[in-house]
Amino acid sequence: MNRTLAGSNKGNVMKLYLAGPMFSAAEVAHNLRLARTLREHGFEVFCPNESEPTNDKSRTDVTPRLIYDVDIAAVEACNVLICQVSEDSGTNWESGYMDCLSTHVDPARYYGVIGLATDIRLRTPPHPDKHGVENQALHINALVIGGLQRSLGVYLDEESMIARLHEVRREREAT
Repeated sequence: MNRTLAGSNKGNVMKLYLAGPMFSAAEVAHNLRLARTLREHGFEVFCPNESEPTNDKSRTDVTPRLIYDVDIAAVEACNVLICQVSEDSGTNWESGYMDCLSTHVDPARYYGVIGLATDIRLRTPPHPDKHGVENQALHINALVIGGLQRSLGVYLDEESMIARLHEVRREREAT
């Protein structure tokens, strides 16, 4: 992948990297549907589930280093990383990498990380008298959520996240 694709986005399509769990059939179907929806909104999307060599299961030369190189090149070619909030360590690594790029390397080229937290347990308010496993409200790593809040935000539904992406695109096109 060409590492210079992200560049200035004035007059260009905003490029998104779709990071998140991608290994079960349900996760693959969700990612492919979300990538299609984002493209319908005029965004260019890198979805690892569509990426070769990762998904060519007939290859015998696919190594962790190759996957890292392909995915990091794709992150560097994008303006925004969508972090589908989970405990997936690869997603969290990619999110931190993009946060570093957007904060310390080139904020004009890299816009940041936006979170999509669709786990329905997040909508359950915590019970004040129950703790630990007895409290059905889901806990997400505070460092991850704090980083997303400091970057482009974290949203509980796709519509709100897409609205924020449109807002970011308008802000960047105006500069």
